[in-house]
Amino acid sequence: MNALTRPDTPQAALEHNAQVLQRARVLLQQTLDFIREQARPWSGSGLARASDDPYVISRFGDLNIRIDLAAALQERALRQIEQEPDPAEVAVALAEAAIAAGQALLAASDAEFELTGQRSPQPQTLDDPLRWKYQLIGNYRLNGVPPQGFRSFV
Repeated sequence: MNALTRPDTPQAALEHNAQVLQRARVLLQQTLDFIREQARPWSGSGLARASDDPYVISRFGDLNIRIDLAAALQERALRQIEQEPDPAEVAVALAEAAIAAGQALLAASDAEFELTGQRSPQPQTLDDPLRWKYQLIGNYRLNGVPPQGFRSFV
């Protein structure tokens, strides 16, 4: 599925966001497993395990926050679809959820490479450019311009 074949419905957007978020969770878990089971600490750290490195610990804390935030915005977008009569508000909620999920996936992918030296296949956020979603949200919040193409959602 790509930008040309993906159905433009709120449910399809939610499903896409859920897939991106699930991929971020999987990457995080794979990286956690690697650090716990295979990684060695930096030679100059004086630590016995890589999982004791304060930098590694804080990196995982950051990733968990990003993924939890994306999940919360995904839930909020679902509530907006079910309860919000204004299609512009629904579109903005979906865009916010997409940005958070995409950023969580990119952060998890970067951490995977940084902490394990491995790179999974390219994250699937490339078919849905996030830069346009920032503009959509900003233009609506700042100028009151409703997002184009979302009027038929509700």
